[in-house]
Amino acid sequence: MKRSPATRRRPAAPETVPCTDAVKAFELTDVVSHLLRRAHFRAEALFMQTFHDEDLTPRQKALLITVCKHPGATQNQLAEDIALDRNSLADMINRLVRKGYLRRQRSADDKRAYSVTITQAGVDVLERILPRDKEVEEAIIAVLPPEYRALFIKCLKLMAGVAP
Repeated sequence: MKRSPATRRRPAAPETVPCTDAVKAFELTDVVSHLLRRAHFRAEALFMQTFHDEDLTPRQKALLITVCKHPGATQNQLAEDIALDRNSLADMINRLVRKGYLRRQRSADDKRAYSVTITQAGVDVLERILPRDKEVEEAIIAVLPPEYRALFIKCLKLMAGVAP
């Protein structure tokens, strides 16, 4: 038998537990990983605002550029190059193949692997977005004083493990 809303039991309010002194003293806005995540979301939002008409994500742009520079690379090589897990990369490649930007075929060197090449439509989309992408990158870093920008990029490269 169903109870009417007036006779339903309401769950007891959860007990409020006070924060410890360590938690009270903790400043989330001083945590590097938290700040990097927030900066990343800001950068992606600026990209999506600018390229809302292109149906392309920053990671897809990175993949298209990498495939264009390394035609015939395997999915495993591409996953390593753009620092993405193989399953996510395979999904992304599937989407870009459906859009007509990439072509995937069995690798001539390893029949278990797929090699990926860019199509003319993929090159065309890169040609369209790269001039505006430079503006997005400038907007992302514009909040920093000009004298800090090169050092900031150098530090990011060191943190990402891509510095020479």
